[in-house]
Amino acid sequence: MRRRHGTVIGGVLAACLVAGCSGLPGPDRPARQQPPSPSAAPAAVVSPQEAAAVLDDYVKRNNAANKARSDELLAAYEAGSSYAIDRAAYASSRALSRTTEYVPFGYTRPAFHAPTPTWFLTTALWKGRTKTADTPTYLLFTKEADGWRQVYAPDVFSGIGGAPELATPAAEVKPADATGLLMSPADFAKSYAAHLGGKSSTRFAADELTTSAARNRRNMAPYAKLKEVVRPASRYPSYALRTADGGALVFTTFQRTRRYDVRQGPQRNYVFQKDNGLIKGKFYTYMNVTDLLQVAAHIPPKSDEPAQVKVIASYTGIITGNGR
Repeated sequence: MRRRHGTVIGGVLAACLVAGCSGLPGPDRPARQQPPSPSAAPAAVVSPQEAAAVLDDYVKRNNAANKARSDELLAAYEAGSSYAIDRAAYASSRALSRTTEYVPFGYTRPAFHAPTPTWFLTTALWKGRTKTADTPTYLLFTKEADGWRQVYAPDVFSGIGGAPELATPAAEVKPADATGLLMSPADFAKSYAAHLGGKSSTRFAADELTTSAARNRRNMAPYAKLKEVVRPASRYPSYALRTADGGALVFTTFQRTRRYDVRQGPQRNYVFQKDNGLIKGKFYTYMNVTDLLQVAAHIPPKSDEPAQVKVIASYTGIITGNGR
C-alpha cells in the first residue's frame, strides 16, 4: 500500500480534560567413493533492467490494490512486515468506510543496489499527482517462488542531512557480522528495541521514532498508566548492505505493544486512537495497541572516535487493537 507519509508516527491521542537399510561403512564394508560434483557457477545478481521491471510492475499492482483496497491483490506484490502493515491498513480503511477519489502514485529517479540474486534495494523519490517527495523511499524486494515481493518500504526522515552512500558494488552484510562495524545488525536489533522502549542508550543518535515515543509517554502520563514492550520481530528477516564509509545500512522490523490503563479520578478520563478503524471509539478503562515498525539504520564503522548508530527511515502501522 505504499503511500508516502501514510502512517502516523506516534500513536495514541489522549482526551480527558480534552524403510531401508543403512549404507554406513563398516570393518568389512569400505566406503563408496562419491564422484566429485561439478562446481556450479555463481548465480548473477539482479540486473538494473530486471530491477527496473520489478519496480514498474510493483507500482502498477500497488495502485490497483490500493484503489480496490484488496488483500488478494496486495499479497501478489508484498510480503513480510510490509504486507502485515498494509493489510491492517486496508482493514482499517474499510472499517472507516471512507470513500475518496483514489490518486495513483509512482516513483522517480530510482537507483538499484543488488548484492545477491535473491534480493535488491531500490532508492527512489515518491511522486504523486502534483508533488514529489524531498527525501527518498527505500524499497527492498525479495525473490519468492512465484515472483518478487516488496518486504521493506521505509521513508527517509527529513532534516537528517541525507542518507548514507552505499558501497559499489553492492555488498551484503549478514546479521551476525560485526566486521569493521560499531555493532552487528543483529546486535542493533536487540539494543534498539530496548532503546525505543524507553531504556535510553548513548549508542544511538536521537531520531523521530524515539523522540515521538518519549513525547507520547509524557503526554499520556496524566491520563493513563502505560506498559510498553518493544522487541525485534524476528519472523520478518532483516537485511543489510555495506555503506561507502565501511559501515552498514540495516533494515529490520520491530513489534511494539502498548497497554494504556486509564487513571480513574474525579474527572472521567479516556483514551482513543485517532483515524484507525481497528480501534474505534473512546476507551474509559484500558486500550491495547500493537504496531509494527520497519526501520532503516546506519551502523557506522568501528573507530576510535565517538560514533552512534542512527535510525534514518521508518514505515509503521497498527496491526491490532482493542479496549474497553
